[in-house]
Parts: sequence; C-alpha cells; structure tokens
Amino acid sequence: MKRTALQRKTPLKNRNSMARKPMDRRPKRRARRQEGSDGRWRSEAYLAWVRRQPCVCCAGPGGDAHHVIGLHWGLSGMGTTAPDSYAMPVCRACHQDIHRLPDLQRCQPKWLRHTIALGMREFGGEVGEALVEAERFIDEKERAA
Repeated sequence: MKRTALQRKTPLKNRNSMARKPMDRRPKRRARRQEGSDGRWRSEAYLAWVRRQPCVCCAGPGGDAHHVIGLHWGLSGMGTTAPDSYAMPVCRACHQDIHRLPDLQRCQPKWLRHTIALGMREFGGEVGEALVEAERFIDEKERAA
C-alpha cells in the first residue's frame, strides 16, 4: 500500500518560529542592609551567637537557631522564614517539639523576649537596632491580643 505525503490546508505564518526575542531588561533591585532575598533582616553573626546560647526550652546546650513560627504575626509562612531578630536558641530535640506541639509554640514570645534581652546586651549598632525593633513588634502584638 502506497502512502501519499500529507498536505497542509493552511500555510505556515512564520517560517522562523524559533527565533529568539530580545530579553526584557529591567533594572535590578538594589540590596538593602543585610537583607535576604525575601527582604527580611539577616545577620549571620547574630545567628552564630544565638546558636552558642543554652536552649530556652530545656536549658540544655543549644545548637539550633529557631525562628518564630505559628503565632499569626505575619512573620513567617509557607516558604518564608521570620527575620533573624526573631530567632531563639534551642536544642535539636526541643526544635522538633516546637514545630510539632502548639503548647510550645505559645511559649515562643516569652523565650524570644529573653533572647532579645541578652542580645541587646551583647550587640549594638545595626543588630541592636533590629532587636529593639523586634521587641517593640512583640509588645505591639501582645497588646493587640
């Protein structure tokens, strides 16, 4: 059985369909003071200090820097982390428990205040300003609740 070639009923409009179009050149955003790609305040020096502190939950050796979660403060959400000024020292076991147990999540503001108070004694400058701002934010949210 002999086959015939297929014939187009309508002609091709663009012979060079794979040609590249020029890129849309937009100005790049300038990085602000030590902020991550998500626009939240970041400080590796502060996080290193937080990791060296004892666990706020069990008073054992720390090791992890836990960022606040689950408080409906708008600091974190799916795919985002709270700014580093809202981090507290926890051990690995307590870190898992905080993520799992809502009762421990409700203790976070108290632990965070303790960590911020220690951090304000240790740091000045930009880190100190971020910690003062975080403390004000916590005050505001607790007054509203």
